[in-house]
Amino acid sequence: MSFLKQLLTPFVEFDEQKNKEEVTPKKPVTKIGVDVSPGEVVQHPLINPGNTSNATSAVPVYSPGGTIAVALPEHEQYFEKLINDANVTNPMFKGSDYKEFVDGKLDIDDITDEAIKYKTAFNVLKSTGLTKEKLFSTGQEYLNIIGRDLNAFQSAHSNQYNKEVKNKELQIQKKTEELQAVNQRINALKSEINQLSQDISVTKDKLNLTKNSFLLAGEKKQAEIQAELEKIAQFF
Repeated sequence: MSFLKQLLTPFVEFDEQKNKEEVTPKKPVTKIGVDVSPGEVVQHPLINPGNTSNATSAVPVYSPGGTIAVALPEHEQYFEKLINDANVTNPMFKGSDYKEFVDGKLDIDDITDEAIKYKTAFNVLKSTGLTKEKLFSTGQEYLNIIGRDLNAFQSAHSNQYNKEVKNKELQIQKKTEELQAVNQRINALKSEINQLSQDISVTKDKLNLTKNSFLLAGEKKQAEIQAELEKIAQFF
């Protein structure tokens, strides 16, 4: 039974879970919710070399515009763990804070009126030192932690993109330019071949005309001489 339920048991009846909650030790985590300085090479646990958490078996859900519409389960779980780890390791969250309030509010799901649920959860945790100021300040700090992690992720993702995608895009651009140069050379060679073919055709026609005309003239002259010789032989 949760702490909040223990406090509320004399006043509100709850349906206890059939199975006891499993208690797992909370592991210390590396601080990753850091501010990103311009030009700084930032690493992120979801992007660092050797990380295998990028693999997913979930089927992405896309909007009609083609963008992802629902976050992948592992990324939802990542931010849950980020908040849980911060709650354990960050001294600012010692004692009851925003997270305990939200978790406690979920514990009293028997209360259907949302306003009563919020007020009940807060009033119970007031006895553990929770104040409105701490509720808002710790909630804001959780927002900041997520914001810093988002910045770190985007910086690390940009580095990864430049390394694994941008360089290949530049290679494609270079090879495309080389291909264009080759195609231009091929087109130039085709043009030269066509011109040479036309030149050959014209030259062949001229040469064949000269040849055929010369042979024809020679054969004609031979025939004339032959005819004269025949007549000479006839008359003498």
